[in-house]
Amino acid sequence: MNAKIQEAISTISKRARARYADLLANARQTTQKAAGTVKKGKGPVKSVSKLGLKVTAITHRTADKLLKQQTKLVEKQIDAFAGGLRAAADAADVRSLLRSQVEMVPAGAARLVDNARESLRIIGIGGSEIGSVAKETVAELRGIRSTAKKAAAKSTTAKKKVAAKKAPAAKVETSAAA
Repeated sequence: MNAKIQEAISTISKRARARYADLLANARQTTQKAAGTVKKGKGPVKSVSKLGLKVTAITHRTADKLLKQQTKLVEKQIDAFAGGLRAAADAADVRSLLRSQVEMVPAGAARLVDNARESLRIIGIGGSEIGSVAKETVAELRGIRSTAKKAAAKSTTAKKKVAAKKAPAAKVETSAAA
């Protein structure tokens, strides 16, 4: 009777150790997979960081161009104002003063329209550059994801193959233990 009890205890103990070993192996495998997944997160972070740097460079360059363009406009407006003052000083009477001032209005309006067009052109170029960089980054991120999906699919296939190889061995152990 003692031998049967010891044999039963031994069998139960072996099964428990085998289950513990399987649980531990699965936990290790899952932890390694999680570590790999976490590590893959670096790629998208780098891509988004590069996007931020590129967008910053574009916006700085665009702001610089706009500032230079606005400076030129202010200089032209100062010149126009000085010209208006000269014309006022040179006017012989009120009629010639008014005529000279009215004649300057179309040129001033044209300068403002040209300035607005140039500002919009500069902003449009900057926006187009940002759009291109964003599209490149999205394509890069999609590439990273598709690469990760392919790797995960390969990993899953490999795990299934390993599990299939282990399955018959596990059945032999359980049938031998019974």
